[in-house]
Amino acid sequence: MVVSPPSFGVSGTIYRRPSSNLRFCIDHFLSREVSVSARSALNPFRIGLTCLGLAGLPMALPAASLLPDMGNSVDEVLSPTEEARLGEEVLHQLRAMNALLDDPLLDRYLQSLGQRLVSQSTAAGDPFLFFAVRDSRINAFALPGGYVGVNTGLIIQTRNESELAGVLAHEVSHVSQRHIARRMADSRQANILTGAAMVAAILAGAGSGNPQMVQGAVSAGMAATVQNAISFTLQNEKEADRIGMRLLADAGFDPNGMPSFFELMAQQSRFYETAYSDFLRTHPLSTERISEATDRARMVAAPKTRSAPSRAYLLMRARARALTGDDLIASQTAFRTEIDRSQGTALEAARYGLGLTLLRQGQHPAAVNEFTALVRDHPEIPEYRQALGEAQQANGQNDAVLATYRTALNLFPGDSVLSLGYARALLLQGKAQDAYTQLEALSATPEVTGRRLRLLAQAAEELGRKGEAHVYLGEYLAFQGQTREAITQMTYALQEPDLDDIERTRVENRRKALARRLRAQR
Repeated sequence: MVVSPPSFGVSGTIYRRPSSNLRFCIDHFLSREVSVSARSALNPFRIGLTCLGLAGLPMALPAASLLPDMGNSVDEVLSPTEEARLGEEVLHQLRAMNALLDDPLLDRYLQSLGQRLVSQSTAAGDPFLFFAVRDSRINAFALPGGYVGVNTGLIIQTRNESELAGVLAHEVSHVSQRHIARRMADSRQANILTGAAMVAAILAGAGSGNPQMVQGAVSAGMAATVQNAISFTLQNEKEADRIGMRLLADAGFDPNGMPSFFELMAQQSRFYETAYSDFLRTHPLSTERISEATDRARMVAAPKTRSAPSRAYLLMRARARALTGDDLIASQTAFRTEIDRSQGTALEAARYGLGLTLLRQGQHPAAVNEFTALVRDHPEIPEYRQALGEAQQANGQNDAVLATYRTALNLFPGDSVLSLGYARALLLQGKAQDAYTQLEALSATPEVTGRRLRLLAQAAEELGRKGEAHVYLGEYLAFQGQTREAITQMTYALQEPDLDDIERTRVENRRKALARRLRAQR
């Protein structure tokens, strides 16, 4: 039995196991969305720090070479280790609130894009995690410790990869310069008060049981904070622009991507409220700032050769549109229109988006046909084979889906998303042992960790390994930020006879570690 490394978070309501019904237990927690009481799941002090991280993003400071030596004063407020711990906990809170999209392909793309930028920064050796947030508003945010959230709305509304990379480069500079810790060191009291006010707003919204109201409360608190410090923010956002633009150019992107997106936002928001307004509240723009960014882009060396539009970017933008659109009929119409008007990789992306939309609509045969054609035309693209496998699974083509994944893995060995899809297909067809073997061999990369643990719990249960099933379910819950329930599952695991002495000791130690974490949250 191989268990993923410890991962901690906040707790929700306790699930009490039926006397001998592990199947119900697995189904209860492995549903697509785990229901968590917002009021019980969110520790007020921790949420206050979370909101400080979000609200504090605009308070960027100059590059390290231009900063006064704050040394110990920053570390006394938030050391690098504490930053990493806090960022991880905030991420778990976001998972517990179902705020993340949880799409392995999108997360993998964002991680790859973000790492290109990080590799050119002063934080090149530090761990970063980029992830997609289920939010139509145009925004991105950096958390302490290298965690960067990217709203799906931002991915959709950018017009090219350099624009998206420009926003990520800006956020990477916040992390590399430890801006959140520096802001907290500068104004501890103001931040504490802001956090407390936002906690009240969040809990008031949570009491209604309306997730949109909770989200609105957070946005309102963020907007008020930014307005109170606007004069300070504008100057320092320029510094973040400067650092980010250098990263853009050094990573091979067009530095004009940053000012061009600024101009788009300014134009769209000038006469009416738009989805861009949320970004402008947390990243205030001015005519002067746009002008300076444009001038700086001219001075920064652009890539010597202009590359073709990124296929990965176009595919993932189409994927974000297809997976998050509320009006599926309108989405299908839009993609069909683009197919008629596009060519090259843009045409591919429109066909891919159409296939995903058809799949969401339940038009499984049509989706299979669309992805079959894409695989035939572009056999070198693994995303099309993965989508074909999903469509065949939904269409009940059991033999075909296994053949699709086997062929894909022969062509792209070690692809974590394809391996995960293959394991799921095996499990759905009652081949639990084959699925278990596939999952145990799968590298627990960030984009597949949660789903891998869910499927391992199900496979172990179907194989009669109840102790292991409880352990994997507990690890999944810990990953999702539900520490109390994770402890409960570890306790259940210790009551099962199928764990040997070494495994039992490991599980007991894990349970104690989770208990310590839970006490620290109170």
